[in-house]
Amino acid sequence: MVGASPPVETVLHPASVVEAALERGDVHCDEVRQSLAWLGLHEYWSNFYVISEIAGMEVSLLIDADDRCYVDWGTQSRVGLNPPAGSRVPFKVWTHTHPSGDPYWSVTDKQTLAIASAARLIERALVLGCYALKQAVWSLEPTHDSIAPEGPLSQWTNEEFTVYPEQETPWAVEVSS
Repeated sequence: MVGASPPVETVLHPASVVEAALERGDVHCDEVRQSLAWLGLHEYWSNFYVISEIAGMEVSLLIDADDRCYVDWGTQSRVGLNPPAGSRVPFKVWTHTHPSGDPYWSVTDKQTLAIASAARLIERALVLGCYALKQAVWSLEPTHDSIAPEGPLSQWTNEEFTVYPEQETPWAVEVSS
């Protein structure tokens, strides 16, 4: 597993360039990382997920309090939450994928959210699966429908799955530099 990388620019590179990098297995190149940051900021979750699925690895996107994006790759079944040096908390959103799987809060995810809750690190968390996403939002007080009835996970909402919306491909959208 590679540690958290510096913030990336949010640039949507041509699909052919991203696809070529994925075919080479070069998920750490700027074109893939910058495109993931762009897709995440613009909430193209289905496309974000597909890149993870093709790579066969979990990927994480952290957006810090200053809107800087950090992309981190993990393994097929795990990606850590690696708050990068120089990032500013609280993180607005932590998004990660479960390639070839459903969106759910794994044991590792729950441990991460519990720690994040105690330290007030993250405001919102998303996990992306093959057909939908699951969201949790942190609250100062325990929530009615929480991930757990008590303890730090009681401060995280346990929202229903959200099926990815029908969207045009982002590569049909004009992107300005």
